[in-house]
Amino acid sequence: MAVCIKCGKESIGCLCGACVRNADLEALCEEIMEYTPGLGQNELWDKIALDFQSSNNFKNIGFAVAEYLPSPRKEYRKILSLACNSCGVPKNSRKWLYQVYESCKNSDGLSETERNRIRGLVIDALYKDYEYEAADKMAAETMSMEALPKQVYLTVADLYTITRRYDEADELLSTAAKIFENDDDAARRIREASENNGKYREKAAAGKKEYMPNPKENKEEIRKKYVDFVTSIGKEVKEPVSTGRSGKNHEAIPRDQYPDPVEIREAGFDSFVAFDLETTGVNSAIDAIIEFGAIKVKDGQVVDSQQFTFQEFVKPYKKKISDEVQRLTGITPDDVKDAREMWEVTPDFLDFVGDNVLVGFNCMTFDSKFLVRAGRYSNVIIENKYFDVMKYAGQFKTELGLEGKISLVDLAEKFNIENPNAHRALADAITTAKVYLKLKEMDGGAGTESVDDMLSDIDNW
Repeated sequence: MAVCIKCGKESIGCLCGACVRNADLEALCEEIMEYTPGLGQNELWDKIALDFQSSNNFKNIGFAVAEYLPSPRKEYRKILSLACNSCGVPKNSRKWLYQVYESCKNSDGLSETERNRIRGLVIDALYKDYEYEAADKMAAETMSMEALPKQVYLTVADLYTITRRYDEADELLSTAAKIFENDDDAARRIREASENNGKYREKAAAGKKEYMPNPKENKEEIRKKYVDFVTSIGKEVKEPVSTGRSGKNHEAIPRDQYPDPVEIREAGFDSFVAFDLETTGVNSAIDAIIEFGAIKVKDGQVVDSQQFTFQEFVKPYKKKISDEVQRLTGITPDDVKDAREMWEVTPDFLDFVGDNVLVGFNCMTFDSKFLVRAGRYSNVIIENKYFDVMKYAGQFKTELGLEGKISLVDLAEKFNIENPNAHRALADAITTAKVYLKLKEMDGGAGTESVDDMLSDIDNW
């Protein structure tokens, strides 16, 4: 039997009948969306959040509460529940978003700001679905309107950045910075968007690779659509539409021409990508990657959600998965038989990583060497720096009561970090991220608040 999230009494749904009649449902949806479980602010909600695979999924309850509202308030609150104050809804909800938008875009039951909020989410969905022309047309229409929320400015600026209109993105973000100068969250997100735009501008000035869509399916078709659109607005695209990568005819970058991994030792960062690889063996010269796993961490916040994680199997080229590796990882030949090959997955992984530091466990001895090989055969130079958590943990052996070689399992146990899927890439990446943050806390935090006090709110990304 479920319990009512308002009064705590047994209920067949998320709200009992009395609370449905008497509660301010709109305010309740807003409160749920803003709530961060685990901080002790609401004992009932913290307890309910424990039933979810990830505590951040607690926000999904707002979707269920919105069902009790009349249209179009119901649809609007459901949309916000999915977006969680970010600039986009999950991929699997975009089709539904398009349908809802058509039904409520002119509704008198929504304010102009609320309608524009939905328009911003549709723009985001369109260009992430590679419908650049439609997204651009709606962006132009929307930016001529009044009462625009901050998310619209951020969304349209991002559209301009990925379509190589860096000056237009700068101008839009400068305008937004003045409008929302008293909004700390907006100021932070505008600053991050400006930095991202600046990085791509620098790449363009240096003749380096700019943004190019890298979908898992229909890559050539989608890249051609992107090139056609960017060319139509007067921007030059030098990248080839097709990568032409093939295991049989693709030539790797010679090993002596590929840079060695660069390691950093100072733990003075809170934003990074923790990663892990599963492989057919330990020899990077002959063994193959069979799984990538990674999680983005921003300002010390670990958010285990689809939007901020990367996991994909890899079909090993001319290598078999040994019985020992199958026992250790649980990955079988059936899992990888239809997967993409290394030179196809690696660019997607690196797009996910961006310019972040790569944080791994024993990564300088193991994972980085496999990534060098992956980069060579993908014709991609990996410029990211690495940080090895195993080496970092070595500084705390005495405090942790550890002897001999340090393992990720040992550290997870010391910090009471659960990892039920050990020896799987994404699970180990998430554990590595949490261990790093705990070690950093022991190291004095470098000006960072306690990990246990950090927010895990997806809205802050």
